[in-house]
Amino acid sequence: MDQRDSPRRPLGRILVVDDEPDVVAILTTYFSDAGYTVDAAAHGGDALIAVSQYRPDVVMLDVLMEGLDGVQVLERIRSLDPAIRVIMFTGSTDVTLEPTAMSMGAFAYVSKPVSLGHLHEVVAAAFGQPRPLGRPGA
Repeated sequence: MDQRDSPRRPLGRILVVDDEPDVVAILTTYFSDAGYTVDAAAHGGDALIAVSQYRPDVVMLDVLMEGLDGVQVLERIRSLDPAIRVIMFTGSTDVTLEPTAMSMGAFAYVSKPVSLGHLHEVVAAAFGQPRPLGRPGA
């Protein structure tokens, strides 16, 4: 069996955290199709359980959620495992959120709406790749 016949190894593990099911579905499908292992959580509590169980490489974390918000979850992820790269994304227009998240160790801060291509570039950078690998439809 040559390399072309062998199963594709996942590019890494991503945890998508958003309280909007449509956003979770879109991101999960897109990044799974791109070759990543993708887990999902609908709120901050589930995100922290998933981080403890799965130790994702990258967390895509919505800022505005009921219960624990993204900034609180980021703080707890940092205490659980500072090596996890956290990409914050939000539709909020609060200009204080980005500097706060970045000072707390977020890898990136992305405003919604965001194109999947741009988000893929940010994820690729979080994995240390110069450009996205395994882009769906490529």
